[in-house]
Amino acid sequence: MRNSLLVLAGVFMLSACGSEPIEVYQQSSENIIKAPAELVSLQQITIGPPNIRRMWSFKIEYIARENAIVKVGDTLLRFDGQSLRNDLFGRKSDLDAATKEAEQGGLNNEAKLKDLLLSLAEAKMNEDKTRRKVEITDASRSKIERQKQQAEHKIATEIHLQAKNRVAQHKEEMTVDEKVRQARIDNRAVRVKELEDSIDKLTINSPKDGMVIYLNWNDEKPAVGDTVYMGATLMTLPSLDKISVKVEFDESHTAKVNIGQEVKVTLDAFPESPFNGKISEIGKAFRNKSQRNLKVVFDAWVTLDEMDTSIMRPGMKATVELSQGSV
Repeated sequence: MRNSLLVLAGVFMLSACGSEPIEVYQQSSENIIKAPAELVSLQQITIGPPNIRRMWSFKIEYIARENAIVKVGDTLLRFDGQSLRNDLFGRKSDLDAATKEAEQGGLNNEAKLKDLLLSLAEAKMNEDKTRRKVEITDASRSKIERQKQQAEHKIATEIHLQAKNRVAQHKEEMTVDEKVRQARIDNRAVRVKELEDSIDKLTINSPKDGMVIYLNWNDEKPAVGDTVYMGATLMTLPSLDKISVKVEFDESHTAKVNIGQEVKVTLDAFPESPFNGKISEIGKAFRNKSQRNLKVVFDAWVTLDEMDTSIMRPGMKATVELSQGSV
């Protein structure tokens, strides 16, 4: 009987001791909410094919490695530009031809002007000669001879006037021709410059420091040799120094999540180094978790008290722990 009582007492004591940690764990699980999260950059730039006239498709010739850390000026993308280079070669040939044509046309006009000026000088000399003959008073000359000299002077004056008009007209034609030829040259030069600028645009350099993140289209990421189209976004360039935490809470936690609440953020890749922060924003809309998972969730954003940019990268997965008593 005594042994039985001892056994019963031992069982009672064990059951009493074992019930306490179970009760504490259940209370802890009720007070702490754990939610999946992801690091996101607050500033990012989208990168895609350039805007080039009459060019709709682009073949990737080079693309920076995904997750690579880049600096300002580093090459992110380069597209094949063989067709533009071929077009540029032809356009430069047209420009050279127009330039040489303008030079030759200018030389021809100068030569013609020189001939016209010589003719003008000769016409003026003849006019002066006939005028002097008319002005000479000589009683020995007959009336018919004087009339003949006057007629010759009149003809010489008319020829001189015509020579002046031809020089003036040719100068006007030279001005018009020069403008037309220059406009032709300028038009070809503009097209050449446009093609050169377009070829330069095919190489896209990083406008800022950041990290290369490929965009997924139909479960396929861009690669060398792919043909992409104008307007497509191939990658993003998030900043590494301005990072926030995007948290996904269950709909049932709506009343338990408040702005200013303190949280603990644990990176999946570095579970030994948790970070502290506060909820800075709560999304207004509810959504399905995914197309296949119809569970209703809402988003919130956490601002970290301190960041470690040496290990933190946009896209990293994390877990956020929120205590209901932290508000």
